[in-house]
Amino acid sequence: MPAAIPLVLLHPYPADATFWDRFRVAMDGGREIIAPEAPGFGAAAAQAGWSIASVADDVADLIAATTPAGRAWVMGLSMGGYVALALAARHPERVTGLILADTRADADDPATRQGRLDAISTVASGARETYLAGLLPRLVASSASADVRRELAACAARQPSDALMGALRALAERPDRRAELAGIGVPALVIVGTDDVVTPPSAARELAAGIAGARLIEVPGAGHLTALERPTDVAAAVTGFLDDLPSPR
Repeated sequence: MPAAIPLVLLHPYPADATFWDRFRVAMDGGREIIAPEAPGFGAAAAQAGWSIASVADDVADLIAATTPAGRAWVMGLSMGGYVALALAARHPERVTGLILADTRADADDPATRQGRLDAISTVASGARETYLAGLLPRLVASSASADVRRELAACAARQPSDALMGALRALAERPDRRAELAGIGVPALVIVGTDDVVTPPSAARELAAGIAGARLIEVPGAGHLTALERPTDVAAAVTGFLDDLPSPR
């Protein structure tokens, strides 16, 4: 893959771009990487009323402004995957190919949406620690190491409450994009942990089936945050996918 075509990494909720640190090391520095952050997360400025679509628009502008070809490979995990799908739908000219990890194309069902709205109320009440204590164990497999769990907890703890609440609202309001999958005309790789209970393998299989020619890789024993739990395996899958493709023109 030419150096002119970077890999854009879109982080999951409730993390910031440091989520990708282990994965970036596993990629061994062979590719240019750009890792933007959602509004209010990490070093990103807060932004009232943002949506998954508005973040996709911002990423499109970033790709246009910072990449020589005006296009990039785009990898999104969980919330980042929703942004990647929105980017492919709204700005296909900016996307060379997609890697969609532990994500799904359908919108929240009523119970999941209500759960996000309830979480907003919990965080707003000042009980964010209680909320995160219930959420974080679900994001990794039962076999995840203590180091992974500590790293995830520290990353989530750094995020402002307003960022958490803004993301929860954006996630709850995102649209169903299943009807748009057939229109994706770039190479796509779908990755999922076999122990992912948030966006399970069944959702990943549906996602991959909707995109013509998409590859599907299931990472044994990994939970929802595959790139954190199994960075070497995920990096190998991504590298193999990109290396097998013809050089983009």
